[in-house]
Amino acid sequence: MPAPKLKAAVIALGLVQLVPQREAAAQLVSRIEAGAIVTSAPGTVPANAFSLTPDLRYEGGPLRIAARGSAWLDGQAWQVADGYLTAALSSPTRYHLRAEAIGDLSRAFYDRETRNDQIDAQARVHLVFSQRGGMWLSSGIARPWRVAVVSSVDMAGAGAWTQVGGATLTGTYTNFSFTRIASAHDSAGNAESCTARNLSGVAAQVAGNDCLRQSRFSDVQGTVHFEKGFFEVSAQTGYRFGADYDVTPDSRRWASATATVWLSQVVAAVVGGGRQPANPARGLPARNYANFGLMFSPWPAMTSGNVPVDLRASAMHDFDVDQAGASLQRVQVQISGVQSVELMGDFTGWETVAMARRGRDLWEALLPIAPGVHQINVRVDGGKWQPPPGTPAMHDGFNGDVGILVIH
Repeated sequence: MPAPKLKAAVIALGLVQLVPQREAAAQLVSRIEAGAIVTSAPGTVPANAFSLTPDLRYEGGPLRIAARGSAWLDGQAWQVADGYLTAALSSPTRYHLRAEAIGDLSRAFYDRETRNDQIDAQARVHLVFSQRGGMWLSSGIARPWRVAVVSSVDMAGAGAWTQVGGATLTGTYTNFSFTRIASAHDSAGNAESCTARNLSGVAAQVAGNDCLRQSRFSDVQGTVHFEKGFFEVSAQTGYRFGADYDVTPDSRRWASATATVWLSQVVAAVVGGGRQPANPARGLPARNYANFGLMFSPWPAMTSGNVPVDLRASAMHDFDVDQAGASLQRVQVQISGVQSVELMGDFTGWETVAMARRGRDLWEALLPIAPGVHQINVRVDGGKWQPPPGTPAMHDGFNGDVGILVIH
């Protein structure tokens, strides 16, 4: 299928899927990191700076909004550095299909001379095979600001994800296509043939002293995110395909990693580093970076990102009920990387009760539960109702199971 038709098909299918869905409990998630960052790019002196990075996310029903920014203390002055604002509208999953419409506004800042902003929009169609795997197709367009040589960028790609134990593995392929203005003369002032330098095979045109060249390159990237107890690690590696004119040698391969060690429910130590490839569409060179610091996260950032992971209630680490007063019981479950946890039982009249996040991975509800034997079920991220872990289960007469809870 030709690229324009494939792009139109992805967008059309996404719009069909984006229909109203049941409103879920809204959540506001925040954190802030403080630490040091070291960056270096070819031909530049390594830069050291103190950074503050707030992160704020909101999820309510089909809407997801995320904002993140960095402020660097460079010498005696603060500088607003890297950051983004993302809004996404997603559909429910129907016939294994889920759609997303995503808009982004981002800033890239390497130094006072190398910085710009970009706005982009894309549509995604996800094919969810099960609760532990899926794939997607995407298509979109980006518009860089303060980049004189590029007007807009067409993007198309695909990806797949799966869960293996406590790890989420993701692979993506993204193709970038854009027209940019390049000089028709070399560094010595000699005239060059635009056609000879146009390695993509598209005829180039000469506008005055400049050449209009069609640039294309493709990125293949693999990512792994792993959580185990108080330890988290995220790593990625990638390779770029394209002609030598579009892809510099230092951007063919890259890799980076970040490790997070939770010192308590709300404080973690973070260390990371690696290499970022050049971004020809935004005029940004490749760079190396390293960062380390502390993260304060009373309500940690959710890890769903762009991957529609539907975790099961059986992924809970712990379930506990303690007396919280003369007539109240404190119900707690421990599970990380999820957006919502709900419970219901005969003591709620089988009405759904949303649990509140307490710290990194602890969810809690205070409920009046009388002494005796009760029935209870829980669900994660709007999934299937299941008995809590560690509780006896019995058939509920509705082709399902229910947990047995004993209150003394």
